Amino acid sequence: MEPGKVVIFFEQKRILLAVCLEVKGNKVHLLSEENREVTLGFNRIVHVSDSKLNLSSPRETLLEQLKAAVSRQRALMESLAVRDLWELVWEERREFSLRELAELVYSPPVSFDREMALFRALFEDPLYFKQKGGNYEAREPEKVEEIGRQIEREAERERELLEGSQWLARVWAGEAPAPFSGKERVIGLLRDYALYGSEAPDPARVKALLEAAQITAPEAPFLLLVRLGVWGEDENLFLHRHQISPVFPEKVMAEAERILSLSSKEIPPQPQDCDLTFLHPFTIDSEFTRDIDDALSLERRGDEIQVGIHITDVATFLNGGGEIFQEAMDRAISIYLPDQRIPMIPPALSEGACSLIVGEKRRALSFLVRFDRGGKILDSRIVPSIIQVERRLSYDQVDQLLEEMDEELNLLKQVSEHLARRRMESGAFFLPRPERVIRVTRDREINLYKRDRESPSQKMVSEFMILANTLAALFLKERGIPAVYRGQMEPREKIPPMERFDVLQAYRLRRVMNRVEIGTRPLRHAGIGAEAYLTLTSPIRRFYDLLVEHQILGCLRGTPVLGQQEVEEIITQVGPILSKVSLVEELTEQYWIMRYLEKKMGSTTTAVVLDRWPNRYLIYLEEYLLEVDMPALPGREFVPGDQVLVRIDKSNARQGVLKIVPV
Repeated sequence: MEPGKVVIFFEQKRILLAVCLEVKGNKVHLLSEENREVTLGFNRIVHVSDSKLNLSSPRETLLEQLKAAVSRQRALMESLAVRDLWELVWEERREFSLRELAELVYSPPVSFDREMALFRALFEDPLYFKQKGGNYEAREPEKVEEIGRQIEREAERERELLEGSQWLARVWAGEAPAPFSGKERVIGLLRDYALYGSEAPDPARVKALLEAAQITAPEAPFLLLVRLGVWGEDENLFLHRHQISPVFPEKVMAEAERILSLSSKEIPPQPQDCDLTFLHPFTIDSEFTRDIDDALSLERRGDEIQVGIHITDVATFLNGGGEIFQEAMDRAISIYLPDQRIPMIPPALSEGACSLIVGEKRRALSFLVRFDRGGKILDSRIVPSIIQVERRLSYDQVDQLLEEMDEELNLLKQVSEHLARRRMESGAFFLPRPERVIRVTRDREINLYKRDRESPSQKMVSEFMILANTLAALFLKERGIPAVYRGQMEPREKIPPMERFDVLQAYRLRRVMNRVEIGTRPLRHAGIGAEAYLTLTSPIRRFYDLLVEHQILGCLRGTPVLGQQEVEEIITQVGPILSKVSLVEELTEQYWIMRYLEKKMGSTTTAVVLDRWPNRYLIYLEEYLLEVDMPALPGREFVPGDQVLVRIDKSNARQGVLKIVPV
């Protein structure tokens, strides 16, 4: 290497031509075609020409000579066909120097410009030759084909990056985006990133698209999907993340249609069915309920009364198998969210053929319980039945009728109170607690209110459902039939009676109560006060209840029931799904509470301190029935039970942020 020599070097994956101005030990000082002086090590020099430039010439002249050489080389490169050269040499399976390859393309002697034209061509089209040191080796045809596909994919990715980023930039700016062939793929990338962040399949790609579009907002993927109309402003990402769909598969809907076509005809009697249409049962539910699965009836018999607890027969429709039965198992439970409901079985059944609608004959599983005048159970029986609901009542209507001393309802209320007392004598504990209800209207108006779970109507219905569940558990236990039993060990500390809701006492009691256990064998349920317990009163909404109903009806009708191993396998499958759904319901409710509180920022409300940790308190917002953390501030000390005035400092539902501070 000596001053004046023309050389080639790489910079940021580009070929640059330069002239050597000076050699300094193992480094050279160069003037590049871009009119920049750089100092590089010898290892950065790719090729040195035989020709020299006159360094005494003005700098402008040197630059013109370099640029002219670049132009000549590029012009020569345009006429080169690298594939033709590859076809000429690949079978030789040896290394070639650049000069050797150039002499195959051009007649010797080969000029520096022609050699560099080939060098540039091989660099810009790396498909056919691989560089080994300073030499080149022709690739095998299979490798050429494979790399060709890779290059094609990479080129497509680059096109997508360019076109996709331009498309996103227009969307972000609120402009009407032009048609874009890669639209669905980009939307898929945004969707995955909005749901899973760095855990998405290709987060780097999304970041590259946003960076190229010069979009820096943290929530950009979500906001772009909203602007594109793919998602709504309040899209439930928890449902998407956990792959919970409100839409039923076509094969499930087809089976529902077949069932509907049969149910539209007169219900064919079965030998074991009892016609109980004369009992005039009535339903008691929320005014919002559309999937009604239980009804009550009352029949006087001298000094005795017979209470009927009628549970809609879903199991006979599904017959322990088929597409809907499997889909119900996969869903495990109906999901009730503030802004939508996702049923366990298709609405045509859950709100139609299986729902206990006034005036419609329905199959049911009826618990007929005889009581004496003192409310003591004389006997009971469980029968498959045909019923016809006469009245639909809401909880509020029943409370009003009880106040007006409706004879039938007050008699039922008295019986339910006897049942509650007997359960308490058996060790049951009652934890009165108001229920927070959030409803979101179609125009996205959020309504939050309290529901009194201790109203006379709520307590009455609850006691009869507990009775039916207990009788069902004893029925299956006595016959050794496996089912999904529920049990709960005694609390770790004695629980004193709580006649009215006290938030601090309720919080402390929750901490000493044991979790409910699920199993195929009967377990004592301390909280209910029963030696065996399970649930079956909501077969439209809960798969475990549907399974229990299937077992009881199978036993009554002499049809096959599920075995121990089958029930255990179902519990193994359904248990995790129930946990997932519970989490989604909890997170969704938190989201809507925070959305509601976004309009309350800056306002004050009262709270009760529940617990204290080193840097924070757990408090209960009485107005919103909400437990939330509050930071511990210097000079502000509270103890559990204190009532404090707090301010809603910040609420951002999409970010999951709720900040409460003491006033």
